Amino acid sequence: MSSLREALLARVETLQDDIVEFCAELVRTDSQNPPGDTEPLAELIEYRLSALSGVEIRRVVAKDPAVNLVAVLKGGKPGRRLVFNGHLDTFPIGDPTPWTTNPLGGDVREGKIYGRGACDMKAGIAASVMAFELLAGCRNAWSGEAVLALVGDEETGGVWGTQYLLANVEEAVGDAMINGDAGSPLVARIGEKGNLWVRVTAAGVPNHGAHIHLGKNAIEILLAALQPVLALREMPCPLPDGIAGTIEDAKPISEPLSGVGESDTLRNITVNLGQIRGGLKINTIPDSAEALLDIRLPPGVTIPDVKARVAQALDPLTDIDWEVLSECEPNWTEPDHELVRLIHANAAAATGGEVAVNLRPGFSDARFYRLRGVPSVVYGVAANNMGGADEYASIDDLRAIFAVHTLTAFDYLST
Repeated sequence: MSSLREALLARVETLQDDIVEFCAELVRTDSQNPPGDTEPLAELIEYRLSALSGVEIRRVVAKDPAVNLVAVLKGGKPGRRLVFNGHLDTFPIGDPTPWTTNPLGGDVREGKIYGRGACDMKAGIAASVMAFELLAGCRNAWSGEAVLALVGDEETGGVWGTQYLLANVEEAVGDAMINGDAGSPLVARIGEKGNLWVRVTAAGVPNHGAHIHLGKNAIEILLAALQPVLALREMPCPLPDGIAGTIEDAKPISEPLSGVGESDTLRNITVNLGQIRGGLKINTIPDSAEALLDIRLPPGVTIPDVKARVAQALDPLTDIDWEVLSECEPNWTEPDHELVRLIHANAAAATGGEVAVNLRPGFSDARFYRLRGVPSVVYGVAANNMGGADEYASIDDLRAIFAVHTLTAFDYLST
């Protein structure tokens, strides 16, 4: 280990209490979405970064009140660009009654930091910002650029956040990206399933429920039409060899954290019938019905593949219409990519245990980077009560990801 790297690791160790207080401070700054006002949080971070020399900071607002913050730090000579991406907005608190702590209190007790957004993802933001600060303190020891791309719109789709930055801010596009969204310090997430959200509607003929011979029940028409769509779960999924092996190798570590069955979920198409609506009352024949389906597909299956199956099943039906609400292809970074290897090695050192490399069933803003061709890894704290009452981040997790973000960035930019 180089003396510079040893010094950087020592600095991480001296800042163990600071990272906890900074995360708690972020939690105390309200950034619920809706309404999605991230200006106070962006201002807090901007003020902190303004104390660093040689850092270019700017706010980017595509749609009020979602403020994005971009900070650029140049190393001692030209080289590669590494981006820390993360979202400033959080889920709404909702009804505070079930909480045993102040949702915006940032309470620290029993090894945990409590509050809305603590794990999703203010812990990740704290780790990336302080890693950026440490890089600023040794900027002549590495090459290229380190960039913070902190966005104000992730919880509602990312159109005015990461998607906007990638389309309009050149510095936000890097050679590699680290994202501290919620997950686990024991799993580096290198890819995500694709998603296809679909609305299916059925038309019937209304009448009284006693006179079924005079009507056509739209709900029954819809239920029949949905069966072949639900059968997509049985569609063969030829995963790329590297991904199939990665999922299998990760199973002993990843499933105890994320639940038994995660590996099968990652390997196969899943269909969730999330909403179904129709009918006015029990004794009328419904003239319309609607279903919303969340279809997730693994690497090796494409959106056109699945659309073709849906069209084959639904297009011939005269009383059925369907439309795509949202879509995104499966995306992943190769398991043997340099960034993945660096995070894996640093994570094993920071946690003192076995660390898996795996995909995640859900999606994050990392998908926009991967689809842009930027190798990306999500590495953050465990998701504890995420979006629910008494959300919290483990302090041990926070300290681990702080070390991993810092050392991985230094290693990558020192190559």
